[in-house]
Amino acid sequence: MKKIIYMFLLSMMFCLVGCGQSQENKISEVPKEQTNVKLQMPEDGNYSNDYGEILRLKKEDEKTYSILEYSITHLLYVENVVGVYNSEIGVFEFSGKDDRENDIKGKIINKGDHLEVVITQSSYKDIVGEKQEFFKQENKNK
Repeated sequence: MKKIIYMFLLSMMFCLVGCGQSQENKISEVPKEQTNVKLQMPEDGNYSNDYGEILRLKKEDEKTYSILEYSITHLLYVENVVGVYNSEIGVFEFSGKDDRENDIKGKIINKGDHLEVVITQSSYKDIVGEKQEFFKQENKNK
């Protein structure tokens, strides 16, 4: 029942977004609500949310990360995408191909208690600009 409600809300959200104004993709700007937040690099590890969506990050070096997995339930799935953390603006920007070999770009912002993912380019126009929240999952093997 929860999935049906979620899918209904998601469908309504896409309808409303489609009726809205066009958006420009401005990856390099810091969101206004983040200007008072100390900029932090995302931690590597596993993240998820209440909808079963996943985000798996692996830090490769000082500024480079790999997205091992990323999903938007029933719509988009991404594996092995690479990005770079920009410490000046506090944003991890990524680009690559989705599961249908279409270009995808986005950004990840560390909000302290969770990561916020915003897709800035996708063949699924309805998700461009939408925000997803992901919370760190504890490693059960510890």
